[in-house]
Amino acid sequence: MIIKSLVKHNVSKGKYIEHYIKKGYNSLPSYFSKPLEIDTLFVFIAGCGHSGTTLLAAKLSNHSAILGIGRETGILSPGRNSITAIKAVLREWNYFSQIHGHTCILEKTPKHIYAYQQVQSVLPNNKFIIMLRNPLDTIASLFKRFGDLEFCIDRWIYDNSEALALQKNSNVIYIKYEDLTDNPEDTLIKALEFLGYEYEENVLGSEETIYNKSPQKRNMKLREEQVSRPIRPNMGGWKKVFDVDQAKYILSRVENISRKLNYKDSL
Repeated sequence: MIIKSLVKHNVSKGKYIEHYIKKGYNSLPSYFSKPLEIDTLFVFIAGCGHSGTTLLAAKLSNHSAILGIGRETGILSPGRNSITAIKAVLREWNYFSQIHGHTCILEKTPKHIYAYQQVQSVLPNNKFIIMLRNPLDTIASLFKRFGDLEFCIDRWIYDNSEALALQKNSNVIYIKYEDLTDNPEDTLIKALEFLGYEYEENVLGSEETIYNKSPQKRNMKLREEQVSRPIRPNMGGWKKVFDVDQAKYILSRVENISRKLNYKDSL
């Protein structure tokens, strides 16, 4: 069985039922809950995993007005926490942002792509930055981590289908990984303008990031080192992972979503 919002395959029947019982229970208070009235802007960077969400979060959090959360919290992932618990965490983030003179809080959890509606009900003052990346390079990167091709293809399809569903919302912007790595300054200027801020030189120039200011674990330990390097163009890495036949198969699976995201299907 599959839990789509968590992108988990081969889930046992018991775990599947447990997840949806918990999700239903945690959603009950939301019917009686009022949104938080907070002036601070909350920004969520989301999208398919391995699409550059950490890199963008690391650079934007260098801005003097932005308080970056230095880990993936998953606080708003569907069914994980009650509205009461979510609000308590968000209030704490807001408290620390005010102490340090920040007007914006930025959090990066790729799977928050599934949390858009919940965020709207809890935090009216929010914006989403959704990262996109071409399917072959994304799936190759996922495959090096998980080793299950079908899982990696499904994750790309699920996450990017969810991204496409949000395209008409005015508080959502899409950033392509290829634009960020080919033209980092222009892309960061675009992202900051969307958030209402002017570009600062240290956004791109600093090697220190929110991710090397606190201990990281597992995959984020690798990301911590990667995002501290200068940004360089980074396309075609899939060729070290897949042969041409595998690439053609992947493109056949993702063709519909890929075209809607304006990615060409050529190898």
